[in-house]
Amino acid sequence: MLTLTAIAIFPIALVSYAIVRDEVRNVTRTIDFEVRDAAQSAQARFARLLDQRQLAATAVAASPGLQTAISLRDTKRLERFARRNHLLLEVDGRTFGQPLTHAVTTRAQLVRQGHAIGSVVGQVPTNEATLRLISSGAANGVRVTFVQPGGPPQASGRGATLPLASSVSVRAYVPTATESHRKNAAYLRVAEAGLLALVALMLLTLVLTRPLLRAFRWTEEQASEARIDSLTGLANRRAFEEILAAEISRAHRFAHRLAVVLLDLDRFKEINDSFGHAAGDVMLRAVSRLLTSLARQGDTVSRWGGEEFVVVLPETDLAGAQRFAERLRRTIEAHSVGDMHTTASCGVATMLEEDTVEELLGAADQALYMAKSNGRNRTESAERGPREDAA
Repeated sequence: MLTLTAIAIFPIALVSYAIVRDEVRNVTRTIDFEVRDAAQSAQARFARLLDQRQLAATAVAASPGLQTAISLRDTKRLERFARRNHLLLEVDGRTFGQPLTHAVTTRAQLVRQGHAIGSVVGQVPTNEATLRLISSGAANGVRVTFVQPGGPPQASGRGATLPLASSVSVRAYVPTATESHRKNAAYLRVAEAGLLALVALMLLTLVLTRPLLRAFRWTEEQASEARIDSLTGLANRRAFEEILAAEISRAHRFAHRLAVVLLDLDRFKEINDSFGHAAGDVMLRAVSRLLTSLARQGDTVSRWGGEEFVVVLPETDLAGAQRFAERLRRTIEAHSVGDMHTTASCGVATMLEEDTVEELLGAADQALYMAKSNGRNRTESAERGPREDAA
């Protein structure tokens, strides 16, 4: 027993090393995703605040009351007007209102009798209140701060910095101590798993040597293969095909219905071209969250590739799958991310008695092609002959 245990320690150590390496890499990738997402969300929220101040400044610039105060050169009224609207007025070389020490500004021109006489200035302060507003919803452990040129050095830790204006940027980061804690937790999980495996092996090695060796090889393969899409957190294509094969087998065994919905975002390239690939990634993550929230327990949502997603629906007939696909399509159509908006085309197919993974997905793909050909932003179902209605 001692000899067998000593021999067993070596493969356990190898597997543990592979798992530790993969776990630490996953921790790092997760942190990179969290800080990038937090920085992009903060950047988008700050841009909306600045747009709101721009609209307010434009409305004030056209205000009859302001034009009257300017015509009368009523400085007290101009000062009250500026402070009441939380704006600055720059009229004939004079400034009315309360200028903020640290703020990003936006301007609307003041015009009288066809001549520019000054500006209405909106201010978004870069203070703690604004920081709390734009950092709401950041992942646990992610911190957000403003970065000023010539200001204090950036906080240490893995992070991402994005510009807000020429004078300020926003930085989302995970402190070094928090990152170390997450990695240590990964080490601890692997150590505990290794100890449990060693105890189990000591008890069962005499009768289960060959099955355990196969299990170790399978575990090592799983540790070296990523099964999660790094951008959306959904199952990737390889994992989904394995899940679908298992669901087809279960549906055959228990005579259950099985349906698949293949979904493609319409004209997604226009989002990338208009807003950039980073914004496109934000939209893909938002859609993935919508799909996950609408899926039932037991459904599987996967990113099929690019802007395509696929959902497997166990124990679901064609009518139920059509209703589900329509709910997905309407939800995506009604949802926007900042200024970005998209729609989706859906292809629905149900399993026939002798279907393989490739045949079922091929049917859904043909239905999706029909949806695209018939104008996009619609759901089409695969026409598969009389077997479609078989019990």
